[in-house]
Amino acid sequence: MAAKTLLLALLAMASSLAMASDPSPLQDFCVADKDSKVLVNGFVCKDPKVVKAEDFFFRGLDKAGDTGKKLGSNVTAVNVNKLAGLNTLGISMVRIDYAPRGLNPPTLTPRHGDPHRQLFVGFVTSNSDNGNRLFTKMLKKGDVFVFPQGLIHFQFNPGYTNTVAIGALSSQNPGTITIADAVFGSKPPISDEVLAKAFQRWQPKSSSSLLAMASSLAMASDPSPLQDFCVADKASKVRVNGFVCKDPTVVKAEDFFSTGLDKAGDTGKKLGSNVTAVNVNKIVGLNTLGISMVRIDYAPKGLNAPHTHPRATEILTVIEGQLFVGFVTSNSDNGNRLFTKMLKKGDVFVFPEGLIHFQFNPGHTNTVAIGALSSQNPGTITIANAVFGSKPPISDEVLAKAFQITRMAAKTLLLALLAVASSLAMASDPSPLQDFCVADKASKVLVNGFVCKDPKVVKAEDFFFRGLDKAGDTGKKLGSNVTAVNVNKLAGLNTLGISMVRIDYAPRGLNPPHTHPRATEILTVIEGQLFVGFVTSNSDNGNRLFTKMLKKGDVFVFPQGLIHFQFNPGYTNTVAIGALSSQNPGTITVADAVFGSKPPISDEVLAKAFQVDKKTIDWLQAQF
Repeated sequence: MAAKTLLLALLAMASSLAMASDPSPLQDFCVADKDSKVLVNGFVCKDPKVVKAEDFFFRGLDKAGDTGKKLGSNVTAVNVNKLAGLNTLGISMVRIDYAPRGLNPPTLTPRHGDPHRQLFVGFVTSNSDNGNRLFTKMLKKGDVFVFPQGLIHFQFNPGYTNTVAIGALSSQNPGTITIADAVFGSKPPISDEVLAKAFQRWQPKSSSSLLAMASSLAMASDPSPLQDFCVADKASKVRVNGFVCKDPTVVKAEDFFSTGLDKAGDTGKKLGSNVTAVNVNKIVGLNTLGISMVRIDYAPKGLNAPHTHPRATEILTVIEGQLFVGFVTSNSDNGNRLFTKMLKKGDVFVFPEGLIHFQFNPGHTNTVAIGALSSQNPGTITIANAVFGSKPPISDEVLAKAFQITRMAAKTLLLALLAVASSLAMASDPSPLQDFCVADKASKVLVNGFVCKDPKVVKAEDFFFRGLDKAGDTGKKLGSNVTAVNVNKLAGLNTLGISMVRIDYAPRGLNPPHTHPRATEILTVIEGQLFVGFVTSNSDNGNRLFTKMLKKGDVFVFPQGLIHFQFNPGYTNTVAIGALSSQNPGTITVADAVFGSKPPISDEVLAKAFQVDKKTIDWLQAQF
């Protein structure tokens, strides 16, 4: 009876639980085909030939939700069910409205209203030696707070005016488990004998039991959490991937908190935009949690120049004003396609992992946007900075050949170019769940990767390719040729997360500055010599150029998502063999994507990005 009575007393504590890892992308995008009756993890892919910019677009996040329910809150979710382009990209967004005294869940940054609008938020750690700890914080406009994956959390509006928050979640379809509904409202109901024993007939100590149902689940690309949280210990001198953890007994609510996202950034720079980032460097509690947030301010005609993030997908919503946005697909048979959309207040747009993208304010008033990225430290690669402003500079001979201009023009660009960028995201191919999943190329079902051939008809030939001893045709402009052995040529590679290439270089041949959206590359020289290099992302010590002269037998690694190149400086042919950590790594050639997209990126956007006149941009576009 006590357990049944408890059903009436409980409020709605909620726990957002995410899939252990969303499927990692094996191509530029996998827009959900909602009409397909094929059931997979997520959704099967729409035919890329019929994909439109609208598939990455949602309108309505400026509209207030109905808070007239019992709890006085409303969640407007923009997940894969509403925005098909989110499929496989591992991120989503919500708007949460709270009436006075309203209560509700998820990750957030309060933004609207007067300074008196506020939220009281908290989360509870899982069961452990020091478990079931409650961390709380009172938030005001512009503050940011993080709820670690899988932990029970809540938000409450203690004031007498409405509150609005924007939240981002590290899954395309995070799911929500409301404790009261799940435990006491299941269909059919859980036995009252079970609940009575579980809650100790509502003895006082059982209130902590209610708050102790938590599960830490992991992001696709950042280090997966192995405990409730791993707050970054910035004082430690130990170097790891990310940061070592602070002693959990000294962790405070402030470790999950940042303030100031209500403050406009300085847009008085040449490009007329400013990015205020809230990543692990500002909120130490983000360490291992695979998500971060930005506020972007744009002056009239302001531009966030074409750029990329080495480790993240981005989802963005317009808070004030309007934006013209776009991204360019990677090199493929139908590659370098430009998808653009004009956004107004409340609209949402997604920039898929690894693709060059930009935002431009075409209006005469300021614009503000909030973005979320699927990494604690996404990184940014600005093309002009990386390609034309690296330290030390990339050889003008390499750049002249890559952009098909004279060496003098390359030197001129070195002085004139500012910020164009290339976006790449770390990802991992889906882990195999059986010995192999040989790609069934005959199937008409579109999934992330390929469906599996019946294992009974699999042959040794499915794991075999012949021809990597044959020289490729280097008689093209750049004097190089890549022979790729990926899942499209070797069906047995499906789900195995690796592929191989042979690259042939004529004398003075160049594999121009490019990136792989889904792979690290390791390369060895078989014959001849190579001058190779990669450029780091934008950071305090960013855009550093690392170069090396390789000879036969040497090996070099190009980290995932970074712009890199190879050049044969000699007078004899060179051959190299490379391996890449994806069955279908993709390639984005910087010059082709920026100046040769279909349709072309606006010359106004590129002229501002490169700080040159439109005639120069038109001439460059004509070369591609």
